[in-house]
Amino acid sequence: MFWQTTFTLLIALGVSPVRAARASLQSVSQSKWDSFNQSVSGRVYDGEPFLAPCYNTYNGQLKMPDYEECTLLQSNRSQSVFISDYFGGYENANWGSCQASGDSCVLGTLLNPDLASPVTRKCSQGSVPPKYLEVQSVEDVQKGLKFARDNNLNLVIKNTGHDYKGRSSAPDSLALWTHLYQPPIQLHKNYIPAGCSSPVGDVVTFGAGQQFQGIYEFAQERNYRVVGGTSNSVGAAGGWITGGGHSILTNELGLGVDNVQQLKAVLPNGTYVTANRCQNQDIFFALRGGGGSTFGVVMEMTTLAHPEKPIQLAEVIFASMDKESAKNFLDILVSNADKWASEGWGGYISPGLLGSQVSNLLLGTSMLNQSAAEASMKPVLDFARQQGTIGIANVTTISTYGALIKAIAGAAEMQPLASMAMSSRIIRRESFLGEANQQKLSSILNDILTTSQKSLLPDISPLFISVTSPTVYSKTMPKSDQPGGPGAASVTPAWRDGLWHVIHLSPFDSLITEPNIVNGIWQSAHDTLNPLRQFTPNSGAYQNEADTFETDPIGTFWGQENYNRLLRIKKQIDPTNLLTVHQGVGWDHTEDRYQCYPDVSV
Repeated sequence: MFWQTTFTLLIALGVSPVRAARASLQSVSQSKWDSFNQSVSGRVYDGEPFLAPCYNTYNGQLKMPDYEECTLLQSNRSQSVFISDYFGGYENANWGSCQASGDSCVLGTLLNPDLASPVTRKCSQGSVPPKYLEVQSVEDVQKGLKFARDNNLNLVIKNTGHDYKGRSSAPDSLALWTHLYQPPIQLHKNYIPAGCSSPVGDVVTFGAGQQFQGIYEFAQERNYRVVGGTSNSVGAAGGWITGGGHSILTNELGLGVDNVQQLKAVLPNGTYVTANRCQNQDIFFALRGGGGSTFGVVMEMTTLAHPEKPIQLAEVIFASMDKESAKNFLDILVSNADKWASEGWGGYISPGLLGSQVSNLLLGTSMLNQSAAEASMKPVLDFARQQGTIGIANVTTISTYGALIKAIAGAAEMQPLASMAMSSRIIRRESFLGEANQQKLSSILNDILTTSQKSLLPDISPLFISVTSPTVYSKTMPKSDQPGGPGAASVTPAWRDGLWHVIHLSPFDSLITEPNIVNGIWQSAHDTLNPLRQFTPNSGAYQNEADTFETDPIGTFWGQENYNRLLRIKKQIDPTNLLTVHQGVGWDHTEDRYQCYPDVSV
């Protein structure tokens, strides 16, 4: 099933399916570990699952629970920022587990506190790396890479653990934990990247471990806005930027890869490079869309700081017992998507929460005044107001982006963090044009909504629409950043004329660890998106929020032309594939680091 299909993918990826097996951590002598630990000031630690303090057994050994620590963890385990401060913490608990075997160290998602699981279940290592280096400097990363290379170890790069595809965990691996590398954020006005001759504008510079919460606060205090993710826990210089990076502001201001002006990274061979549009352009291309933990470890990122502007915020929340309400809502969304995109609207839509009974929309634009924004949103506002149990349907002016993102991120922090399977697709503009296309697209989305697996967490929608494509920006994108230019990025071309990034979410309680059940959840998440894939054969997906078992990763995440260049760069800078992730450029499915992934037929 999975392995047979993956073998076919491997051949397509242009990688030899035969490679020397990695060594186990246990094969490294204690004297080597001691020497390595001493060289990094004693910051090599044992990796422990986030909730291990709650258990009286760990990896088959009896131990005393730490009740005080457990109480703290139980009280905060729905807070993604809190979880990210623990090496063994993951946004979705299934990626700290071994989903193929069921080995895990979890508590119930809907039970808080969960006092029963530590008594009735076992706590096992799962996919949490058993050893990690707490990175505090560039030199630490260089030494960590060398140690892993010299000893032929599985290597993981972990920042915040906000990762939906398991790239920051692996059994029997050494991890470099970059989250605590957070030098002070800096503002540079009229910034000139290294090796360039002209200023690019005002920018902010920050380290590998910095999360968007801190970046937004820094920018807002100085009357700037920065293109970034909605969740407070996202690490800006980690997987977000290397995967492309989308935002509420992307329609107007571009993707993260369009805004970044310079990256400093440690390559797999240990070389510390500065990459921008004027030097090391291949590396700059690869680090901006080529995927996380594949081409290097980003240590510093410099991105544009845009002046603050008021935002017109359209907010719609309504409930209806009429099962047709979600379908009619989708019809309105699809028929207006192209117009709204041209007016700069960006944000998020969840049709059909709670069994198709509740829907919400949150879209903002800085390109319209309030009266124009109300006129633009009139179709959906009128529809919502006609529902019998109206919640909210209005357009308001928000003075700053910082205030808006703070409110959205705060609400997101209230969601219980579950295990999660997902799949997604970028919907290009061509799929919204014409009545026939609109009817077909709306029908497919409604089918996803009504026939998808029933969630155990009803406050999370099985259909989540991110209106975060760079529609307006792409029309005036600098020539230097277009394909073939020095600032070209390696993201899928589908972003450039996409209107929606549609995500199907399948959350499940973290106590569900039986492999056959977990396999079924992932299989359902994959299969549910097939009609949308078939309707959009020339499109792609945002790799950070994509189906972990995407059928065509090359065409979906990069496109063949971008992939050919990425593979050439990969072979040049990492011939032994030291940095590698599932379905990444140059990956090898035979490596035992992937043994904990579910079994899915694609």
